[in-house]
Amino acid sequence: MKKTDAPEIPVPEMADEALVAEFQRRAPNLPEELKEKASAALASQTRLRAKGAVGGEGKSAEVGVEAQGLSYYESQHKRLLGVIKRDHPWETVCSRLLANDGEKLKKAKAMQGGGELVGIDADGKILFKDKGVEPVMYGYDKEGKLLQIYDRESEQMAKVVKWANYLQIRGKVRSDGYELFGDDGNGGLGDEMRQVGTHTKEPLVASKDGKGWRVSWLESGDVPNHAKNLMFNPKDGGLVFVGANESLSSGELQGAVRLLRV
Repeated sequence: MKKTDAPEIPVPEMADEALVAEFQRRAPNLPEELKEKASAALASQTRLRAKGAVGGEGKSAEVGVEAQGLSYYESQHKRLLGVIKRDHPWETVCSRLLANDGEKLKKAKAMQGGGELVGIDADGKILFKDKGVEPVMYGYDKEGKLLQIYDRESEQMAKVVKWANYLQIRGKVRSDGYELFGDDGNGGLGDEMRQVGTHTKEPLVASKDGKGWRVSWLESGDVPNHAKNLMFNPKDGGLVFVGANESLSSGELQGAVRLLRV
């Protein structure tokens, strides 16, 4: 019998998300560190191919939705402090976003304004938050449906007959796969909040025009005696400080800026 080479497994042309997911599916037993490095290399190559497709002569100028999203977050990665970029290069961030069928990338894109990359936590996780300074608002309409409102969209705001409280908002945030920011444990701004200001040059929460009060709930546990929040006072140049709310109730100025760890 004639000896033949082992057949190659065809890998079709696919977007960044699918290519990395396919690689991880076919190599499930690789050590995690090696798998992450290989995934990062694949993500980098597909990203370069996407860039080439834009400028290449005779090639399509179309770039997939996934590639556009990655480019958007890559530009935000560039504004991080040098030591963070050195220890957590874009290729590592990219591979995490694309892992598991792009689960984290989809979560980031679903945030207000498409989300934004704002820093790194103590465990090396990359931090994303809702884009902009306005908190996401939560309220119930007359039919009892919980509305999630981005950028205080006027038509949606007008439908609210009752604003959601801390526990209802926290429950929704967590069920959607996000978190609330936390303070430093002593009533001050936590490191993750400070990184937002460092990297975006904006406070974690504020009114878009800087003229109105805004409040974002902070993580305060399942059964708090009072819930912590981050408050923006438009006076004195825009003061941001941690406060507390014993009633756990919200109003038209209080929502949540969500956090995603990647």
